[in-house]
Amino acid sequence: MTELYNTDILRWTTRIGHQARLVDADVTVTKTSRICGSRISADAKLTLGAIAAFGQEVKACALGQASAAIVSQHVIGLTSDELDDIAARFRHMVKTGEADFPPKWADLAILAPVSDHPGRHGSVMLPFECLEAIFLEADHKG
Repeated sequence: MTELYNTDILRWTTRIGHQARLVDADVTVTKTSRICGSRISADAKLTLGAIAAFGQEVKACALGQASAAIVSQHVIGLTSDELDDIAARFRHMVKTGEADFPPKWADLAILAPVSDHPGRHGSVMLPFECLEAIFLEADHKG
């Protein structure tokens, strides 16, 4: 499993953005990986269907931290449609190892080796699960 924890992934663990939680969030969610116990709690404010402010607390392995860091660099302005596309591409990569992302999201490809390690899938998916839950709850509050 050591090939998973390469220098590029470890560098991302130090770049997790939006680590200050929001006290006036429109939506707050927490997601936990059943397999490894990694957890992300996230807060968001939405304006016109896009994330306008975001805060998160990431308690995850290096892979989950790297995933959260990469996603956090593009979370402001993220819409549900863009998330649906990127999350589907990421899920495909996690299952197959085949990375196909638009240039803005290309850094996610460093996590392709996780496809060979099903026990790590839950951790890398947490940022996407949190964002999907945020948009779903925002729609219900509507």
